[in-house]
Amino acid sequence: IATCEEVSTFEDTDTTNVKGAFTINFDFIDVTYKLAFSKDGYLPFTAGLTLLRQGKMRETYIMHPGDATVQSVVLNTTSEPAIEAYNAGVAAFNRKDYETAVAKLEEAVGHDPSLFNVWEALSRAKLSKGDYQGAVEAAEKAIELGATGEAVWRLRWQAYKQLGDKEKTLQALKDLEDAGLQAAEAQRLHNEAVALMRANDYEGAYALFKQALELYPNLSSALSGIALSALEIGRYAESLDATEALLESDPDNERAIRLRYNAALELGDTDRIMDALVGLAKVEPEIARDNLLALAFDSYDANDMVESEKRFRKVLQVDPNHPHSHYLLALIYVNEERTEEAKHHLERFIALAPDDPEAPTATELLEYLNQS
Repeated sequence: IATCEEVSTFEDTDTTNVKGAFTINFDFIDVTYKLAFSKDGYLPFTAGLTLLRQGKMRETYIMHPGDATVQSVVLNTTSEPAIEAYNAGVAAFNRKDYETAVAKLEEAVGHDPSLFNVWEALSRAKLSKGDYQGAVEAAEKAIELGATGEAVWRLRWQAYKQLGDKEKTLQALKDLEDAGLQAAEAQRLHNEAVALMRANDYEGAYALFKQALELYPNLSSALSGIALSALEIGRYAESLDATEALLESDPDNERAIRLRYNAALELGDTDRIMDALVGLAKVEPEIARDNLLALAFDSYDANDMVESEKRFRKVLQVDPNHPHSHYLLALIYVNEERTEEAKHHLERFIALAPDDPEAPTATELLEYLNQS
């Protein structure tokens, strides 16, 4: 699609033939045309073209394979405005509203400038919008903050190429090729590690998975391999850290959810066991609830009311309608003179379990609290 800001009435479209050739007639000289290329299975991009004379011109443009959409990732931030703006920016990009995408992604990095994922998405949006210098700067910022995937190096190279800086384009291309070689080497190490793990050499597999991940930090399958092999050789903390890193970018990864719980159990860290059980509720809701409940009763029987409150709340996080968690929280709150919270949980208990043996006692207690 060809347009021109200086001639608002101009717009022309052509579809390439089987050889990739297209023809567009440009009626005006000494103006800058914007060419927007899109094709299923390829990354979209825009290019500028300025004609200084009449006549025929031949130009070559290269499209690169890839998903034309941006997949939203879980951001490592506590800034809700940053998350909200990022998700809005991704949605705008995927509907090809690049102006809004850039605005929202810039808003996101304004709230939290430490997020390389957002800078990378911003680079892609600016490249698609035709802001090549902005795309370079966003890609450089993403790399500075830790982005290592081949995609960010490709964005940087494409942007320099469109700017026409031959020296920087050549260096960016070399960096891109180096990133590709790193990815290939990381994949080779990963495959060797898988073979070792199949032969039950978990120690050797662990070492190779670590090397692969150090070489190419975006290789999630290497992170998964570390989680499994570390668990097998007793490196429980490292296994747990690996599963939690996996779940940051893929919260529904069932294998990681189960490995996380197993690693937390082996490590024996009660707080992390409870967090893992909350995650496990996605795939094993009854097991997660029952194990959380057992931990809650342990602390209640030990008269540790601070820990009991926390644990019964975890039970309700995975099963909001668990009657006895409501009842025992109510008793805790009565003893702490937190009357309104106690009344709320007593009401929930009576509504959920009207025939429970404790229901009459709960009803009397609720009436007392209402009168006091």
